[in-house]
Amino acid sequence: MRLIAALSAWLALAAHAACPPSAPPYPGALFDAMAQIESQQTPRYVLESMSAAGVDKMALFARLHRRRSGEGNVLQAGRQAPERIVMGAPKAFQERDDLSSAFVRRTLDEVGVRRYAFVGELMFTHGDKTHGEQTSEGERYVDPLAAGVLQLMDGLKARRVPVMTHWEVYDWARDWPRVSQLYGRYPAQIFIWPHAGFAHADQVEEVLARHPNVLATLSKKEHDQRAMSDHEKADRLGPALVDGCGTLRPDWRELILRQQDRLMFATDAHKEHRWSRYVDVVKAWRGILGQLPPDVAEKIAHRNAQRIYAN
Repeated sequence: MRLIAALSAWLALAAHAACPPSAPPYPGALFDAMAQIESQQTPRYVLESMSAAGVDKMALFARLHRRRSGEGNVLQAGRQAPERIVMGAPKAFQERDDLSSAFVRRTLDEVGVRRYAFVGELMFTHGDKTHGEQTSEGERYVDPLAAGVLQLMDGLKARRVPVMTHWEVYDWARDWPRVSQLYGRYPAQIFIWPHAGFAHADQVEEVLARHPNVLATLSKKEHDQRAMSDHEKADRLGPALVDGCGTLRPDWRELILRQQDRLMFATDAHKEHRWSRYVDVVKAWRGILGQLPPDVAEKIAHRNAQRIYAN
């Protein structure tokens, strides 16, 4: 065992030694375009995590669970630091096939009454993860063109708030045509695609090129997504946007340069295992942003989010 451990350590050092010198990390302002909390993450914890990581602003929404809803903490954080926290309407986990009338009414009411600046994730497709809930269907699914979804979108027309649409590319043939129809049906609505769907660069290019009203966050693209409970689904996801040395892959670098006004830095800190690594995740992203031209890095780091969430 000691021999194996020593060999593994040597291989890791050898791989690191083979990496090219890294560019200086991006030193500027950061707007975390997507984060979420449950009841465990207090406003103080969130604000201290931001300060420790050097994050200036955050788009924050709650994860709604019966026993650990984070909505109260989001509202309190927004009251305590309105210049740093942009509040979003909560996401729900129990929606299946369509959005329920209760969820639609609640979201429309809260966007108006609480003046939420965006709608947190609508979970269109979310494959089961090894560290999360396991469902009989292997995924959470809501049809992007179902009646309740369209009712919500119609109700939001006058509100002018961005809407996060979570869908993953493991069933591209099934999901992309219907999501594309949704985006096309509401051309004046700003949609945010979390994690860029864990997609390949060419898939992200297709989505953004076809729909100018869509932006994508780059959250969780700093590493490969292999946490799917279904290995075949995991194999259909795109790789990280960086290689083993942390260097931007050429196809992703080219995409970022072409779509520099449509991509946003985000962490998607959510459960405690992600929040506990917040400083490290942000540090990794400063390293990625440092590889871009300064004006492009600033757009991805904060300017695009500031523009979108300020509307």
